[in-house]
Amino acid sequence: MICNVCNIPIYYEAYGDGKPVLCVHGYPVDHRLMTGCLEPVFDETQGYRRIYLDLPGMGKTPSERWINNSNDMLDILCGFVDAVIPNERFLLAGESYGGRLALGLLYRMGSRIDGLLLICSSLPKGTLPARQIILGSEAFESKRGEPDVQTFLDVAVLATPETYEKFYNDVLPGLKAADQDFLNHHYSGEYNPDFESKLTSIGYDKPSCILAGRQDHWVGYAGVYELLDRFPRATFAVLDCAGHNLQIENERLFRQLVKDWIGRVELNP
Repeated sequence: MICNVCNIPIYYEAYGDGKPVLCVHGYPVDHRLMTGCLEPVFDETQGYRRIYLDLPGMGKTPSERWINNSNDMLDILCGFVDAVIPNERFLLAGESYGGRLALGLLYRMGSRIDGLLLICSSLPKGTLPARQIILGSEAFESKRGEPDVQTFLDVAVLATPETYEKFYNDVLPGLKAADQDFLNHHYSGEYNPDFESKLTSIGYDKPSCILAGRQDHWVGYAGVYELLDRFPRATFAVLDCAGHNLQIENERLFRQLVKDWIGRVELNP
């Protein structure tokens, strides 16, 4: 489906009926990362309309050169919300860079957001864990240097055929579809300093689930600690044997924690 926001045709997919769940992917992947990790959970849960969009310059949504930073991207995201789920309360899930945008949405329209899920969110990093592959597979040794495999190995903590298959289906297509010239040479990916400072004091008192990978050497896990005192209804978990692809590498625990989050949201209809 297409939703025109600021003259940009935003591509999105929606599944199910009921309370909206807006799912915001990271950078520079696309909606397939979010459908891959969340649809198996929501397939077992009734009463939710899941909305997965491609941000500008990623997936099937084209870039525009006037989009310079995260403030511009947030304006577009707010316009998308108002167009697709006008005047409705909704749940919000953000992965990696999508988590930064989710906090921006929380600041802009927090009264409409009934629950928040953050997955490996890119917040102020602190010290990053050392690069580590806990479990490797001999199947990849002869394939090192092949572009797709090397891209996987650059982020993998559990480098197995099973995690590679998920990466190949959910993550790699978005990486290949991204407008790399726009993202690497034009778009900063940062909020302006004034808005960034506002996010450091944001609070949220509804059910939240904040997940980080213990071996995530891309964004780390320490930054999300800063949210805990201001998020009194948050479950916070740092998952072992998981890097920036936490939802793939510790899939079983990831799904259980997301189910728990949904259950806690339903306690406060």
